[in-house]
Amino acid sequence: MGFRITSWNVNGIRNPFGYQPWREKRTFQAMFDILEADIVVMQETKIQRKDLQDDMVLVPGWDVYFSLPRHKKGYSGVAIYTRNATCAPIRAEEGVTGILCPPRSSTKFRDLPSDQQIGGYPRPGQLSGNVEELELDSEGRCVILEFPAFVLLGVYSPANRNEARDDFRLGFLEALDFLVREMTVAKSLSYGTYVDASILIEKG
Repeated sequence: MGFRITSWNVNGIRNPFGYQPWREKRTFQAMFDILEADIVVMQETKIQRKDLQDDMVLVPGWDVYFSLPRHKKGYSGVAIYTRNATCAPIRAEEGVTGILCPPRSSTKFRDLPSDQQIGGYPRPGQLSGNVEELELDSEGRCVILEFPAFVLLGVYSPANRNEARDDFRLGFLEALDFLVREMTVAKSLSYGTYVDASILIEKG
């Protein structure tokens, strides 16, 4: 049985409700019913954890997994909604470096036992960039879900419009590339690895 995956750069998690056909029925459940998707990946949610509302998180028939910016307000952010009647993830993680910790835990994702992590993360010293790993994962740019037959990465890539951010962008993309390659090798016997990304590139 296949899944229908919808990818959407929403430019603000409530922004779709300003447009048809969601203007009248301003609920996430109605939005997802119209999309007819099993998985909805949203990039650029532009919300912080403290501003999450019940209607965003408690959607009847759906589960949601967020990666949100730690410091910047109204910026970045990824959410993946999954229809729990058709596709329940085995594991959920966030970030591209493994430096972050699961909720209510002080153990980093990459330091969890191998049977409790999705895996593929770079180890200390394996990345060549100048940006610290914790900084790379501070902006809420990646959610990783493991399903019985595949791994899905929902990614909001840094833009290249600002030269001052080149080190961050290149460091993030290097970590993402490493993660996908290692994960593909680790899961290659029985899994597929899918990257659902919003990659912003401007003309020079």
